[in-house]
Amino acid sequence: MIDIFKRNLKIKTISIFFAFFMWIYVMAEVDPIILKDYDQIPIKINNINILQENDMVLYPEPDLNAKIILRGRRSLIKQIQKNDLYINTNLKPPKIGVNKLDLDLDVPSNISYTIMPNNISLNIEKSIYTKKEIVIKTINGSNKDLKVDEISYSPKSTFIEGPKSLVENVDKLVCKVDLKNKSKNFNSKAQIIPVDKNGKTVEGVNIKDQYTYVDIGFTKTKKIPLILNLKGELGEGYKLLGYELNSKNINITGKIDEIEAVNEIYTQEIDISNLKENKNINLNINIPQNINSDIKSVNVSFKVAKLISKNLTIPSKRIEYKDNIHNLDISKNNLPDDINVKVTYTEENGKDITEKDIQLFINMQEKDTHPSKFRIKYNVLDEVENVQISPEYVVIGE
Repeated sequence: MIDIFKRNLKIKTISIFFAFFMWIYVMAEVDPIILKDYDQIPIKINNINILQENDMVLYPEPDLNAKIILRGRRSLIKQIQKNDLYINTNLKPPKIGVNKLDLDLDVPSNISYTIMPNNISLNIEKSIYTKKEIVIKTINGSNKDLKVDEISYSPKSTFIEGPKSLVENVDKLVCKVDLKNKSKNFNSKAQIIPVDKNGKTVEGVNIKDQYTYVDIGFTKTKKIPLILNLKGELGEGYKLLGYELNSKNINITGKIDEIEAVNEIYTQEIDISNLKENKNINLNINIPQNINSDIKSVNVSFKVAKLISKNLTIPSKRIEYKDNIHNLDISKNNLPDDINVKVTYTEENGKDITEKDIQLFINMQEKDTHPSKFRIKYNVLDEVENVQISPEYVVIGE
């Protein structure tokens, strides 16, 4: 039996070596060793909770990704999916400032790897929690007649949390409320924004309340007429020629619903019964409750004239008969020789009305009775208050 193995020993040895090298060749060609790199492989800090336990936080937020290169047989590398890969690291007892962590990759032992970089530096800050007041800021308030009167909101403050350097950079919490196209009271939900002293948003802090609920109340300004509140009448023999307020309108300001209900405002009441001459008087204005105005009093200037009554006698022969279209005999009239005329006019410097200033006439086109009866009319050169003629009518026989 042993002789069989000893026969052609040389040939058999050569065959064995040839088969071995052929196996090596086939393995190298069919399942070669390859390199494969993977970008953006996540780094997992296994004991990250230790930061929260010690009131610490990573800041600035690190890029917890790295590149890896795997080396191994193609058949093995091919089985590895990128989603299955993650890099491990652990925090040593953390400290404020820079902490250096080594990186490790969990892969089969017959696969080698390279991590780029092979360690990371993390900055750790103290995590602080503090309370800040909320400030409401209105924008786009372009309506000049409306002004914000009342702002109520809830909550008025809230807590912010984050890295010490960021939280200390927060000057205040601002909520912006847009007034564009607003014409009445309204409520709104406004986002809370942390800002620094320059008004720039501070990113990276956590806010307990994301919103505050705001109620905005407006006051409205409106121009309305100012009216003189007169009482009584001037005594006999006097006439009120007119009056003038030094302000004919008034601007009032108040809550919208109250302002809308007011369309005019009166001065305090003034009795003119005893007014007998031109006079300037200061009057208070009756401003409704809860409403403000740009003026509180007004000056009124009264112009008063004394009335003069004068009895005149005008010969009837001075009456002018106009448009005698019916050819009536005007000599057949019932008029007396003299016509009594009482004229009333306002007293003015140098003004005096006489018989010469008044012309009496009859319009004979106005015949409508039999016998014909006509009203005696007048023209006067100056403006008068009243003219009374006696007799009032003339009858002309046909």
